[in-house]
Amino acid sequence: MATIKIPVDFNAINDDSSVRLNTRGALEALAKQGLKLREGMEVLIEDSELWARARVYLRHGIWSAEIIGNVHSAE
Repeated sequence: MATIKIPVDFNAINDDSSVRLNTRGALEALAKQGLKLREGMEVLIEDSELWARARVYLRHGIWSAEIIGNVHSAE
């Protein structure tokens, strides 16, 4: 199975090391890949400078991705 990549804004990271997946870029990427999010799904979140592995969860009706491990430079 190919790695699921979702663009995020690392500048909007929450105190619990998560980012919301309800941004326009994230939603468009999911639609383009024909994917639906599910609890516990592991994904790769990225922007132009950083990337990280993350686990998807639904909290208060909003899909988010909690970072697993470290955030890495895209270089």
